[in-house]
Amino acid sequence: MRADNYKITQYSVSSILGYVENSQIAIPEIQRPFVWKGEEVRALIDSLYEGYPIGYLIVWQNSQVRVRNFGKGGTKKILIDGQQRVTALMAALLGKEVLDEQYQSHRIRIAFNPLAGKGEERFAVCDTKHEEDSRWIPDISIFFRRDFSFRQFEKEYKEANPDEDFTPLEESVDTLKEIVKHQVGVIELSFLLDIDVVSEIFIRINLQGKPLNQEDFVMSKISVNEQYGGDYIRNCIDYFCHLLREPSFYQVLLQNETEFFNSEYGKALTWCQNEEQSLYIPSYADVLKVVLISYFGKTRIGDLVHLLSGRDGEKKIFSKKEISKKVSEEAFEKLGAGVKAFVCEENFQGFQKALKKAGYSCSRLLYSQSVLNYCYAMYLLMYRQGIGEKERESLLSKWITMAMITGHYQSGGESTVQKDYANAQEEGFASYLAQIEELKLTDEFYNNILPEKFTSTTARTAPFLAYVATQCARGVHSLYSDVTIEELYKNKTESYQILPKAYLAKCGYKTREIYGQVANLTYISKETKDIIRKKSPVDYKEDLEKAIGIEKICTSLKENGLAETIFTANETDVIQILADRRRQMASEIRDFYKTL
Repeated sequence: MRADNYKITQYSVSSILGYVENSQIAIPEIQRPFVWKGEEVRALIDSLYEGYPIGYLIVWQNSQVRVRNFGKGGTKKILIDGQQRVTALMAALLGKEVLDEQYQSHRIRIAFNPLAGKGEERFAVCDTKHEEDSRWIPDISIFFRRDFSFRQFEKEYKEANPDEDFTPLEESVDTLKEIVKHQVGVIELSFLLDIDVVSEIFIRINLQGKPLNQEDFVMSKISVNEQYGGDYIRNCIDYFCHLLREPSFYQVLLQNETEFFNSEYGKALTWCQNEEQSLYIPSYADVLKVVLISYFGKTRIGDLVHLLSGRDGEKKIFSKKEISKKVSEEAFEKLGAGVKAFVCEENFQGFQKALKKAGYSCSRLLYSQSVLNYCYAMYLLMYRQGIGEKERESLLSKWITMAMITGHYQSGGESTVQKDYANAQEEGFASYLAQIEELKLTDEFYNNILPEKFTSTTARTAPFLAYVATQCARGVHSLYSDVTIEELYKNKTESYQILPKAYLAKCGYKTREIYGQVANLTYISKETKDIIRKKSPVDYKEDLEKAIGIEKICTSLKENGLAETIFTANETDVIQILADRRRQMASEIRDFYKTL
């Protein structure tokens, strides 16, 4: 970047905070909520107190970028880099509340010990300990109030700490108050620079902090293009993701974003205010990825940046003639349609229903966010194809079960997703799924391949999660109990070894490959655990019969895919018992799949 595109100026901390309070420096929508922890705020204040530099801020004067709470920028200087530092100073010195990543308002109070000696802590994130210790001032913002009186403070502080040496008191307080005179370097970008250049600067300089990525960049591209409704699209994505985490924030948004909530994008979010905890909680990056797949048939965010910029093709460098307003307009139109489809109550709730139909009734059962994104993209593709809600639910529940037990996305990832999109578009989703079933869900798969997957010793494998999901969907009761598997799994109950490790060791099987395989795992209630503990089946059988009866034991074994032979097994039967259960688990999934 040429030197005439920027200049460097020094401002005091006090001046910068004043400019922010008076809206002369504003925070743009291309930045994020306050993400610093309290300890980072404390470290910043300590650096200023010691006279250390705190890094440059970067501002840009531009009248078109939307800024938080202020509409367009006007003659304001837009803070491009330094949001976290400036917000931390506003919070610590001026007592301002901050919005966290969940859009919750809260205070960050920095405590101060003016009598701290060498090697003692001078600043701390305030907690109960600091509030109860009279040597500590719980909140340094009191020193920066206009009505602060040192003599009144000194009098009260000495009365609260009669046995202390107050020699350093005045100097410590003066040094703290002087930090607002600390000079901070500000790089001022020329108003002649366009948003592409500024966004690129924004991404590069933030790579040293919380990493930014292409999703951050594309959000900035979307936000500034008001001509094609980019500001509304961006807000729709952002507010939707936050409302899923904190529905009560809807009323705050409604009061402050009247114009947006009168738009079609805002009205599409009305239902979020009553939303209960969702299984699928996407980030703004997830929204972009899903829409990119389902409406553009692409997986690389860079492709979306090109299209939104009016560039169509794989080239890295485009001439001005190759940059088309029509391409940009069509991309924004398609993006807007995709975002509205993503946040639509019928679609989003329908996707949740499909997950639950397949047995994924709690977040613990969900294998990965990427798989959820891919599956929701397929759901929205079905929506675009005009497939009815009930059929979408059925097809998606089959799709995610198929993907989980076959490892559909395991090797191909994004290339598999693009192939799915192309084939489902050409042949229709239902027809394409039928082809996959014929190709992958064969007798060989259910009789040999899937059972072999249950030799894994990791309970977080997709096939085992799929098996537990089928148990949840079918309402299977836990072993020897009336409590369901679903209830235990939701309550994060630990898995239990059907043939305990100690028993298998006595039988000569001491390796994890035997005692730890998922075919040897189930979930039991606390009451059942108190009866059987870690005994072998033959050792707990008598106590169990007394507690629940022979009939109930037989019923429970059958429901959990186990044979009564576990009570008479010896060392020669162990391998066969586990092999039989692996086949039974695969058979249960096969039967369940047919009902979807």
